[in-house]
Amino acid sequence: MNWKKILLGIFSLKRIVILILLIYILATIFAHFYAQKLIFPYHQSSYDEKVSGLKFLKTDDGTKIATRFWKAENEKPLILYFHGNYMDMGHLDDIAEFLNTKGYSVLAMDYRGYGLSEGEVKEHNAYTDAQLLYDYALKSGYDSDYIVILGRSVGTGVATNLAVNNKAKALVLISPFLSTYRVMTKYPLFLFDKFNNSAKIDNIHMPLFIIHGSNDQVILAWHSQKLIANHQGKHKRILIQGAGHNDIYDDKYLSFVDEIDSFIN
Repeated sequence: MNWKKILLGIFSLKRIVILILLIYILATIFAHFYAQKLIFPYHQSSYDEKVSGLKFLKTDDGTKIATRFWKAENEKPLILYFHGNYMDMGHLDDIAEFLNTKGYSVLAMDYRGYGLSEGEVKEHNAYTDAQLLYDYALKSGYDSDYIVILGRSVGTGVATNLAVNNKAKALVLISPFLSTYRVMTKYPLFLFDKFNNSAKIDNIHMPLFIIHGSNDQVILAWHSQKLIANHQGKHKRILIQGAGHNDIYDDKYLSFVDEIDSFIN
C-alpha cells in the first residue's frame, strides 16, 4: 500500500473542501450585503406633504414614518397595506380607491427611506414599523377582527411577519415568495435568509388568501403554491392567468378583488 499517495490524496481533498467552504462563506457574505440593495433599491418620493390622508408616526428611536389613510363609505374591514419595493404610497391611489369602492378602507405606510419616511430600511425595522402601524390601527378604534393584513411582493414578507405576531381577520398575499434569497436560488442555499415566509407560514392560523400571476417572471408562481401547501388554516389560492408581476393590478385582472371580498366575508 502506497501511504504517500494516500496522504497526498487526503491533503488534496482537504484543500478542496477548504476552498469550497471559503467560496461558500464569501458568497454568503456577498449575498447578505448585496441583497439589501436588491430588496430595497433607492426610490425617490412620488408625493409631498400636501397629499391627502398623510400622517407621520414616530418610532421608539425617533424616526418619522409616513402613513396614508384612504377611508371608504359603508366601511368593511380595514386593510393594512404593505407595498412592493419599487413604489411608495404615492403609487397606491388607484388600488386604494378601487378597494374603497368595494367598501374597504386602506391604511398604508412607507418603509424607511421611501416616500417621506425617514431613515434607512432594513428587514428588522420594516417589521417594527409594521407593528407600529398595526398598533396605530388598534388605537384608532379598529378591532383586530376587523383588520385584514395585505402585502404585495416584498410587502408579503412584512405582512407575513406581522400576521405571525398579531390577530387579524385574514392575511392576503399578492405575488409572495418563500424567501428573498430563494427568488434567485430556488433552493435554500445560504444562511441568514431575509423575509423568510416559508419558515413562518405554518405558524399562521388566520385565513390566508393568495393571488399570483401565472406569467410572473420575477417571483415564479411555485413560491405561492408551496406557501399555501404549508398553511395550516383556512386558505385559498388564485392563479391569475396571463398576469405578470407588475401588471397584476391592471383592470382586466382586478376581478380577483371580488373573490377576496367573498373569502373575507
